[in-house]
Amino acid sequence: MKKTRILAIFTCYNRKKLTQKSIDSLQQNDQVAFDFVVVDDGSTDGTEEMLKSLPYQIDVVKGDGGLFWNRGMHRAIQYTKEHYPAYDWYMLMNDDTMFFPGVFDRMLPALRQNEVKVGAICGESGELSYGGIKYVRGIRYRKMGPEATEVHFDTFNANCALIPQEIFGRVGIDPYYQHSIGDFDYGLQISRLGYDIRVFGEYVGECNDNTLKKTWQDETLPRMERLKLKESRKGLPFWDWFHFLKKNFGLPTAILRSVTPYVRILLGTKTRYSGK
Repeated sequence: MKKTRILAIFTCYNRKKLTQKSIDSLQQNDQVAFDFVVVDDGSTDGTEEMLKSLPYQIDVVKGDGGLFWNRGMHRAIQYTKEHYPAYDWYMLMNDDTMFFPGVFDRMLPALRQNEVKVGAICGESGELSYGGIKYVRGIRYRKMGPEATEVHFDTFNANCALIPQEIFGRVGIDPYYQHSIGDFDYGLQISRLGYDIRVFGEYVGECNDNTLKKTWQDETLPRMERLKLKESRKGLPFWDWFHFLKKNFGLPTAILRSVTPYVRILLGTKTRYSGK
């Protein structure tokens, strides 16, 4: 039986063993086969050599170590559009996810050409770590998983998202963002074009949610250290956040909400923002 081929796209940096385990976990399907476009952002641990040695179709695009997640994914998607425009399905993924055996065989009948299918991810405890995103009030949102198959989502975490060819060709990652927020922005672009975003009815893999410890959202750290971490590339830099808010929620919201994190840090109150 001819397998459905899906082109999986991700960016990686210096986690060779984890990257290989993630790729290998995708091979446990009978009806679905995966090819890959991978941006290796200047790894020094032998990741590029490992990728080229695997017995799968993997096209490695080199980065210089300064792309981080968002700009790495931007380069990967642009490269894919130029070199691999004919796949029916493309999958955005993270290489720290271990995918469950046979899950894409079970997902295959649920795929639709006019919608994005998000694969929700759970942590070791079995609780939701990444999934569909539904905005409920202003910029406040709920992250939801397999229990919400009937929900029309606004965007998603790009740890596992299957994009049909038509949508993939019309939308790209905004390279303005340095590291995070780009997947939320990408999904919101899709929603504005009138396409649907749905979550598959079971967890597709396992990956723990990012810890807040030693990040700008760690309330145990000194305020000045939190401010410094927030403005780092892996934090939530002011202009990245302002750009996201202005683009997706309008200038008044951007003016107000772009300063809110600083107020909360200085007051020592809780801050909860999504990031890679």
